[in-house]
Amino acid sequence: MSASFHLLREQWIPVSLADGRRVFVRPCEISESYDGQNILRISTGRPDCDISLTEFLIGLLAVTIGPEDGDAWQALYSAPPSREELEAAFNQLAPALSLDGVGPRFFQDLQPLSGDATPVRALFIDAPGDNAIRNNADHFVKRGRTTALSRAGAAIALLTLQTSAPSGGAGHRTSLRGGGPLTTLVLPGTPDNSDPTLWQRLWANVPAGLRANTEEHARVFPWLVETRVSDDGVITTPEDVHGAQAFFGMPRRIRLNFETNTKRQPCDLLGIVDDVIVSSYVTRPWGANYTSWSRGHPLSPYYKQREADTEYLPLHLKSARVGYRQYLGLVVAGSKGLRLPALCVSDFPKRAQYIKGAERRALLNSRLLAAGYAMDNMKPLDFGEALLPLIVTGDTSCDEQVREFAKRFIATAELAASQLVGATKRALYGVRGDANRDSTVLDSVRTRFWSDTEESFYQVLRGAAQCLVENKDELADRLTTIRQDHGDRWRIILRKHCLAVFDDTVPIEDAESDRIRDVIEGRKMLVLALDGYGPVGKKIYSELSLPLPATRTAKGRKAA
Repeated sequence: MSASFHLLREQWIPVSLADGRRVFVRPCEISESYDGQNILRISTGRPDCDISLTEFLIGLLAVTIGPEDGDAWQALYSAPPSREELEAAFNQLAPALSLDGVGPRFFQDLQPLSGDATPVRALFIDAPGDNAIRNNADHFVKRGRTTALSRAGAAIALLTLQTSAPSGGAGHRTSLRGGGPLTTLVLPGTPDNSDPTLWQRLWANVPAGLRANTEEHARVFPWLVETRVSDDGVITTPEDVHGAQAFFGMPRRIRLNFETNTKRQPCDLLGIVDDVIVSSYVTRPWGANYTSWSRGHPLSPYYKQREADTEYLPLHLKSARVGYRQYLGLVVAGSKGLRLPALCVSDFPKRAQYIKGAERRALLNSRLLAAGYAMDNMKPLDFGEALLPLIVTGDTSCDEQVREFAKRFIATAELAASQLVGATKRALYGVRGDANRDSTVLDSVRTRFWSDTEESFYQVLRGAAQCLVENKDELADRLTTIRQDHGDRWRIILRKHCLAVFDDTVPIEDAESDRIRDVIEGRKMLVLALDGYGPVGKKIYSELSLPLPATRTAKGRKAA
């Protein structure tokens, strides 16, 4: 059996090339093309592993060559470092990147652990537990899918678990951001609208201020020292370690068991055949207990429940569906600062100011990748992955106005959705009807509204951004007109879709004779609100900076 599998020397990172091939590269090879093809993304075969390995590489870059300012960031964005330069930078981390052998082991306890062997499948969050297997309840994620991992596969599965660990019973700690955390990554737009390279994906999200010298590595990589065992109440806060440990947290105490692959068994994650495999590991409870990491991870959005709260908590998905309704908090700060985007998202527009020419103009087509597990305590419900437009102009004042447009558009969509549900409820159940008799209908109305208006939201928002950029030299004079033009465009879209959903849900031709009046009244209240009348209509028009429509006085005269 090989003496050591070192993660700096081995080609263990699976990546996709522009021509569709998957190959394996060393960490120092991520910045250059491979065999004449651009490297586009991590490609493990599992989206949770792809995200975690991407985060890990961002962490390595932050610790070794993290940018000191915008100019330094732009220099490496436009002209990536060579393989030799990255190799020299990463070599200082050599003691922390050995997967096996004598001494510190990657994401594992410093000393061997005693105890029964746990099947390697348990490294994956969605693997069926022992109870599910005993009760024959593994209906959706079947047993037997993972029995052996190559050393590359084991390294990926291990770092994914440590990055995303859910509650695992007494003493088995969650990750620094809780179970199945939500990660958001900036995917910068490119001049030819092609996919960004892996280097651009990584460097766009590398935080500043986390560089560490060799003397600090023991505070960055927890497996270089004795585990901070938490059975007696010991907690791990940002004050106890280096801030970069956000990328390398180790809440689980694990030692992998390595064995010679005599049967030439392929890796169940990567499909490759390795001379050494991992089919089990030993684990013990009471790993590091990460506490008080308010906004501690640069790649995750955070929230607080009340304005008076001092600590922000990491945001998690509630379902696999991520739409523009979640734009506030993922891309734009929510009202009163209760939701804040990830630092990488907040920093990118500032960095964009240092990019020139076609590269800057292409940033209007940037995107945001949001990915994470929707969890029910210890149980993963689904893994969500969504691409949202991330509109960046490269101009501070224009970016500020784009964010303001997004807030106003979403606020009016919320008002329109509520009015649509109220109108539908009136049409179906009358003035005093009980909507609980069939709340599924109203839920589907709301869901369809958000789905039907999503594409238009991004189109109108991008159109507003382009208009702002074109008029940035005279923005003070043109801003009101731009707001009104695009605000009315958005209002018309909301009106169109609200009426379409209402008419499909409550067709008047199918209404009973005693229900026709309720259908008419419901539609009327919807039309009036979206045309600016009544309390809701006034709020919609106010949010969109539109002048209120004329009303009629008691004598029939029009009044503003």
